[in-house]
Formats: sequence, C-alpha cells, structure tokens
Amino acid sequence: MESDTGILRKMCSGPATRGVAAGAAPSFAVHRRTAVQRSHGISALRAAAILFVFAFGAPLLGCGSGASSPPAPPPSDEQRAQALLDPAATLPPRAEVVALADAVAIASSRAGRTERGAALAMLAADLRARSFRLDQAEADAREALELYAAAASAVAGTPQGCEADRRRALLAGDLARDAAVSYRETYLASRRQAVLAPRTPCHAALERSLAMSSAYRPRADALRALEREGDLASEAASRGAPSPSAFAASPPPSGAVSPESAPPSSASSNQAASEGQVVVTPRDATAAKEPVKLVSLEPFGSEKGGRVVIHLSGPTTFQVGTLGADAAAGKDARVFVDIARASAKGVPRETEVGGVVRRVRLGAQEGGNTRVVLDLAASLYRRVFYLPDPFRIVIDVSTRPPVRKDEQDASGKREVRRVVLDPGHGGNDTGAVGPTGLKEKEVTLDIAHRAATIVSRELGIETMLTRDDDTYVPLDLRTARANAFHADLFVSVHCNASENGQARGPMTFSLDRVRDPEGLAMRVAARENASRPRKTGGEGDARSIDEEMALIASNLDVGDLMARSRHVADLLQRSTLASLGVRWPDTKDQGTKTAGFFVLVGADMPAVLFETSFISNPDDEARLATADYRQKLADAVANAIRAYREGK
Repeated sequence: MESDTGILRKMCSGPATRGVAAGAAPSFAVHRRTAVQRSHGISALRAAAILFVFAFGAPLLGCGSGASSPPAPPPSDEQRAQALLDPAATLPPRAEVVALADAVAIASSRAGRTERGAALAMLAADLRARSFRLDQAEADAREALELYAAAASAVAGTPQGCEADRRRALLAGDLARDAAVSYRETYLASRRQAVLAPRTPCHAALERSLAMSSAYRPRADALRALEREGDLASEAASRGAPSPSAFAASPPPSGAVSPESAPPSSASSNQAASEGQVVVTPRDATAAKEPVKLVSLEPFGSEKGGRVVIHLSGPTTFQVGTLGADAAAGKDARVFVDIARASAKGVPRETEVGGVVRRVRLGAQEGGNTRVVLDLAASLYRRVFYLPDPFRIVIDVSTRPPVRKDEQDASGKREVRRVVLDPGHGGNDTGAVGPTGLKEKEVTLDIAHRAATIVSRELGIETMLTRDDDTYVPLDLRTARANAFHADLFVSVHCNASENGQARGPMTFSLDRVRDPEGLAMRVAARENASRPRKTGGEGDARSIDEEMALIASNLDVGDLMARSRHVADLLQRSTLASLGVRWPDTKDQGTKTAGFFVLVGADMPAVLFETSFISNPDDEARLATADYRQKLADAVANAIRAYREGK
C-alpha cells in the first residue's frame, strides 16, 4: 500500500509540460469506492484531501520542478468539506460525511453568532443536505435544517442570512417530498427576508423559486391562512425571532385564545405523538376533589426548545389545547393548559421567558379553573405531562419531533452529535456525604468535567454540563436543558449511599418501574428525588409513587426510549467494570436497575443515572477522593458513549 505522499509524488511525475497551470481546475475528481481507490487502499475522505492538496498545493510541493520543499500541511476540516461539495466529487460513506460535518458544526458553535460561525454552519448544512439527497437519511436533512436556521439567525439581515433561509426552505420541501411544502416554506422565507435585508440576488432567487412552484400555491382559505402566517413571519422577523428549524407539513390553524376566554379544550389525555403532541394526564381517581392552588411557575426557554413547570398544591386534572398564530389579532402560536379547580392568586399574570417561549400568561375561567397560556415563537412539537409528590404539570415545547427512530447506518453506527452530562446535586444540596466528609456534589462535578473533556476532544461530540460550578439546578430544569440542547444522550452522574455503609460498587439506572426485590433501587430513587421537597413519606408511599412514575414513563415512551436507555445503562455498567477492574479487581458489580427518577422523566433522548460508587462506604469513599479513580470513572462514561455511537 502506498502512502498519500507516494501517491502525490506519482501525480507530480511526468513531463513538465503536463503540470497544472496556476489557477486551473483539477482534471480529476474524488469517486466513491472506485477500483482505483480500492487498489490504493485509501478512503474517499483521504482522496478528497489528496485532491485538495494536489489541486491547490502542487506549486508548494514543487511539482514539475526539481526543487525539494517541505510537504504541505494536511487540509483542515473546512477545506475537506468544501472539496466534497464540488459537484464532481462523489461523497464517501455516510458515516465519514457525518463525522466531517459534525466537526465543522462544532467549529461553528465555538465561533458563536458571528459571520464566521454562520459560514461554518452553512458549510456543515450543505454537506448534510448533499448527503441526504444521496442517501435519503432523514437525520441528515433535519440536522441541515437546524444548521441553516442557526446560520440565518446568526447573520440575520445580510445576504448570507437570506441565502441560509432560502436553502432551508428548499430542503424542507425535499424532506417532506411535497412541492406544496416547498412553496409554503419559500413564501415564508421571502416574507421574513423582505423585512430583514435590503434587496439582494437572494431575494430574486426566492421569487424565482415561488414562480416555478406556483402550480402548488394553495387556494382560497388556505391561501389566506398562508398570507396571515406570512404576516406573522414578517412581524416575528422584525422582532428578531430566530428562523424556524422545523416545519409543518400544512399551515397551523388560525384562531385566537386568551387566558380568560375561549371554550375549554377537548384534547384527549393521550394524543398521538405523530400529531406533534403527547399528553399524559392523571387518572381522575388520583386527583383531589377539593380546589388546588397554583403555587409558582418555573419557566425555561432557548432557541430550540423550552419548558414550563407549573407547581400546584395538590393533584388535579387538566386539559391541553393548541392554536396557531393569528396575525390579524396580533397573536402568536399558543399552547394552553386548563387546570381544573385551581386558583392562581399571588402568581404574576404574565411572565416573559425568551427563546421559542415568548411569555407565559395566566387567567381565571368560569367554574373556578385556571388557564395557563404559552405564547410561542412558532408552531412547535409539544409534550405535556404531570409529576407526583409534589404535584406539578410539565409543558415541553421543541423544534425537534418527539418520535425519532434509533437510526443506524449500514455499518451499524449511530449518530451522536450532542451529549449532556448532569453532575448531581450542587449548591445547598450537597447530596450524600461520606464518613470523612467527602461530598457527593463535589465528586460528581469533577467526574463530569473530566468526562466532558474526553467526549468533546477525543470523540468530537458537543458536550454540555447542566451545571458547571457549585450551584443548585432543579431536577426538572436539568432535563429541560438537555432537551433544548437537542442532546442525543443524557448521563446523570451521582454517588450512591446505603444506610449501613456496607454496600459497594457502581450501579446504573434507567427509567422504568422498580424490579428490585430487595428494594435497593426504590430507596436510591427516593434519595435522589428528595432534593425536591416531598409531601409524603414511607415505603408504601415510595412504592405508590414509583408505580405512578412508571405509568407516566410508559406513556411518554415514544420511539422506544426506555429500551434504548436500558441499552445505554448496560453499556455504561460494563464500561465501568472494565475501566476499574484492572486497578481495583475487587470492584463489586451492582448491575443495572430501573426506578422512577424525576431527573430522567421527560428526557426526549436515551437517559441514564450513573451511581459511580457508594460514598457511604469507607473504601469506596477513599477511592472516590482520588483523582485516579475519578478519571477511570470519566473514562468509563466516554467509552460507553463511544460504544453506543459505534453501534454496540
């Protein structure tokens, strides 16, 4: 097998008159899995690199002359991506394209909302879009839509921002395989850009696209609804709202709703996720018959998603409804929750949030009910469910659909672009404390920091911590941050504890009903859930709560998330034993278990809770106090993520 340098050297050989003239286009292209590539044993990405160096670096290499000069540096990820966008270049296997696009996207994220960051986001999006059009993997199209939207938002009001929005609109139609969707998305993009940017060639291109697809323009009422939606898009753009990364296959319904008026919602207790909405309500028998009080609201919003947690004094029933934007009435798209027999005295009637959740509004209704309305930046996917003890209603909205398959490419590899690591406890919540005073919150933060470094640098995966210092983050907000980050995996890091201090070893949990006959899993869940004040206590109450949590989880289990989470838990447990076993062969395997952890409920990606070791055990505590042991635990987390990505 020849080296890349040897191949380049052969390319440079021959009569001097056959050399490539300065500025001339290369006379060969990168081909996918060709006989030539097989004979040389080089991958298509390496071939793309050789193409780039030969075409643009030949003068530096001294081709056609007798001069000897140092070899040119290898091309950057950006240069390799640009080479693969050449129409003459054929893409390598999808896994290689995804890895390269992810590397460029990570560079874009680091560059921030700048012109440079937008250019890198568009480059990564173009590569993903080309991959989608070749392999028809929907994950590529969805990722490209997000990247185009991020670029359009970062440089809104510029020709570059307009072009990103235009490409997003066209790709949305390709993904839907519907020319009517292409027309709708292009129309909305043209309305946004007419407000944002002075007239550029991009505007003319949008107009040409609309003219070419005029046969698919909606008629009558549908056209008027689209025009109203266009008015809203223009208004939202003028307020600086981000371009949407998701799209609707048909325009959302128009209408108006206020907290004080409109008929009660007739939404069912569990609507199909395929309709963009998942709702889980309590059984009437478990709800209190007397009035309840809305105690507080806990809102969170970002550009990709948001969560509002409604804290109530006791259990009750609720109904959910949604309405599309109404430009004539100046109304945003909304989701509302009607809470039975609830008062909201003392709670602000309107709370500004930010991101895709503009604000939250409250209003009293007839019959003693309270309506909670979320004003949204766009029509979004929705999940509304409840959590017991203390009773609260959780409203999740996202640009990402709730149903996503466990997609693996031909080689079995999975796409893992973003990971969230959740260091347990923090701030005034110390977690468990060891015999010598070692605090769980300090150990978990250190392990998460170590793991994040490996995952981001060695695996090239964007990594976010739910807390980066010694601060308290509510359990509900931790999952909300992971959802808004559009994470592909969520790992919550903890230290275990037992009453007698004898138990030892790592244990990994996923969300489901407790199946531990000894009751250890239930006690662990009760302790980890106790960072939020509870109204009940005792083993009977814990078992009742666990059963209710299992019911909620099963109703939220779209896309087989629970099974995938169990698989990740198994990978992490095995990885941990392998990492610790060489140095500490007496490590006890506590196995994988299931329980109803609040921090895992509502995660829209595979999620696990990792009990690293028992801090209550003197030997385990001594090990947890050392940097070596913590590093081995961090290695285990990274290796499990690597294994999951590789399809194991």
